[in-house]
Amino acid sequence: MVSVFKVLKRKRNKTITLKQELWIAILTVIIIGFVSSLLISTSSAKEYFTTELRMKNVDNANSLALMLSQMNKDPVEIELLISATFDTGYYHRIELKDPQGDTIIKRIYRGELTLNAPRWFRHLYSLNVAPGIAQVSDGWQQFGTLYVESHSEYTQDALWQSAVHLFYSFLAVAVFACIAGAYFLSKILSPLSDVMKQAVALGEKRFIKSKVPRTYEFAKLVTSMNQLSSRFSRTVKEDRRRLEEMRFKSQHDDLTGLANREYFNATLDTFLQNSQSHGALFLFRVINLDALSDQVGRVEMVSFLRRFSESLVAFLESNEDSFRESQIARMSHVDFLVLFSDVSELKTLSDNVLNIHKQLVAEFAQVELGVSHSCSLIKADDTRGELLTRVDQLLKIAIAQPGCNACINDNVPVHQEHIDADQWRTTIETALKENQLEIALYPVSSFSGSLLQQQISLSLLLNGEKYRFGFYYQWAHRLHLLARLDWSLMKLMILEYGDSEDESILAIELSADTLRDDMAVASILTGLSAYPNLANRLCFEVRAGFAVKEFSLFRSFCSQVHCIGAKVALKRVGAEFTKLTKIQELGLEMIKIDAVYCHNISFSEDNQTFLRGVCSLAHSLGIKVVAEGVKNPSDQAILHSLGFDGLVAIEERVG
Repeated sequence: MVSVFKVLKRKRNKTITLKQELWIAILTVIIIGFVSSLLISTSSAKEYFTTELRMKNVDNANSLALMLSQMNKDPVEIELLISATFDTGYYHRIELKDPQGDTIIKRIYRGELTLNAPRWFRHLYSLNVAPGIAQVSDGWQQFGTLYVESHSEYTQDALWQSAVHLFYSFLAVAVFACIAGAYFLSKILSPLSDVMKQAVALGEKRFIKSKVPRTYEFAKLVTSMNQLSSRFSRTVKEDRRRLEEMRFKSQHDDLTGLANREYFNATLDTFLQNSQSHGALFLFRVINLDALSDQVGRVEMVSFLRRFSESLVAFLESNEDSFRESQIARMSHVDFLVLFSDVSELKTLSDNVLNIHKQLVAEFAQVELGVSHSCSLIKADDTRGELLTRVDQLLKIAIAQPGCNACINDNVPVHQEHIDADQWRTTIETALKENQLEIALYPVSSFSGSLLQQQISLSLLLNGEKYRFGFYYQWAHRLHLLARLDWSLMKLMILEYGDSEDESILAIELSADTLRDDMAVASILTGLSAYPNLANRLCFEVRAGFAVKEFSLFRSFCSQVHCIGAKVALKRVGAEFTKLTKIQELGLEMIKIDAVYCHNISFSEDNQTFLRGVCSLAHSLGIKVVAEGVKNPSDQAILHSLGFDGLVAIEERVG
């Protein structure tokens, strides 16, 4: 009894779709209608045949009794007439009895009939037909009573043929009803798939809208869900606007719109901590700016500073192939700094920007105006103070002469064994070909110490030594090898974790080169779909800058990833977070705040306010927030109080 109860309970808890339930209901109605129609029709046919057979018995008995009454009552003639009648009809019994009840003559069929109706049908639909009874007279005297009984088996056979015909007729009707039901059911439930997609999206923290269907119940449901999504969209949009205003005001110069001193110092500190000395710093100074204000006017001075800032921005945009990232800031009234990462051809950059500034200054010939600059490559062990002092000393040399001048320091040794691009290409391709690869794990932990996820990167074994991702990234990016490295890392992950039963989340970053390659994305997701356990554990990380620039591509990628059960997170999140216009539709699992915003957070109330708003907005969408590159315990405590969920372990320098 207990086992039966458990089986019933298990069946009751088993999920079933609405379409299946409707099909069960439709088939139940069709089967009940089919069976009941067949039974009712067959029963009606049985009653009809029974009545007809009884009337036949009565008619035949009266006809034969009339003939017997009109003929001579010779026993031989009577027997001949009854025998002839019995032999020519489908009779089971013809019997003539005298008034005392004694049989005068009796004929009964003793043979076996050949019938098509099965035995079970004859037993189920047996016919009890009364015999026809008529009186035979002899003049004015009663001669006897005649009994005529036809074969009911022939009638049962006819009833069987009628039942078979009805069965196939009703079966054809039932099949047609199923086809029509399937058509109308697909029409009725066509909006259901959209409703389900929207419901699943809401469960995945993606607040999307769906088209309102015509079906009243579905329309009310979809309208309510769309209102919820719209409410979230308005809330997110307003919060983003406030956060962007707050961030821009706290991090940018009011006059030029460039980054201010505090933000740039944090950026430079973070770069020096995490880079592998692949960068350069430019220091620009506007000479005799106050003279411009005195001779022409303050309005003209402000206009010049803005034009000068725009010239720097245009210079960076036109030479973006010469570096990976850049950051420009106004440090003082006349000083501007530009930080480059993974820079190449430093002398060319310096000459280009010098020519631009000479053209700009030439427009103010009435004032002895000048723009000079210095630039230096960054050493691996540089501190902010040492680097700023070095470029300042170089600038003093440049401004010692009138006009626009430049002083460059590009003789910093940078890993002589891998200084050549061809050598780097050969080294990386050799590591890929010979499978000299290794997975490096960096735990992402909550403030209580629990593991949120394992951040994964690819280490290369170069000349017997292991080098982390940060060491070879800039060359792999420059040589367009990141997509191959991503695919190699994915294969290595599948090999190592494909059959693992562990449930901890694994985070892997995909490069922009991979995301822009549809075939590469399809190969990764297809290969991963064969390992559903690993897919459910995996979280793909994308840099926030790419998500903003290629939003439609990123949103499509998020949709594909969610289809296989994996997750998506944003990495290096900063100002880009407020530029994601439809973040509520992405279903992000986590965002990782750039170390620039978390560096020395204890001393920046503006950044604290901004990050508190980011955490509040992210948590309202069910997104976890963690910090990158935080070493200072006091900064970690502040981040915890702001609402951060955890920290990323810091990658140690290598090479």
